[in-house]
Amino acid sequence: MRRLIVWISVILAIGLIVIITVALVRMPQATPKIFPADRGPNFIDVSVYSSEMQENYKLFEQKCSRCHTLARPINSEFVGEEWRKYVYKMMRKPGSGLTPNTAEPIIQFLIYDSKVRTKE
Repeated sequence: MRRLIVWISVILAIGLIVIITVALVRMPQATPKIFPADRGPNFIDVSVYSSEMQENYKLFEQKCSRCHTLARPINSEFVGEEWRKYVYKMMRKPGSGLTPNTAEPIIQFLIYDSKVRTKE
């Protein structure tokens, strides 16, 4: 009798594992949020920018692409000091890799770029 109870328990446990596995496989994958800015260009031609801004752009590319496409900040409508608030918000996100030392050049670039490209 004990053996029968043990075997039934084992079969039920295996069945439960199979049911959970099938349910997890069939579960729809979470789709990442897509913002309108994500649909625009994902690069900036910085060849006419100063060498300092070109270096800041490289840092911007490296750090900001860790969490989202570069199209998102490039096509955003932030201007001036709005960028500071936004970058500091991003810095608080886990895994962003942003520190106050790396954020400042990025902020400088984004403020400069928003001035230059809004004139075009």
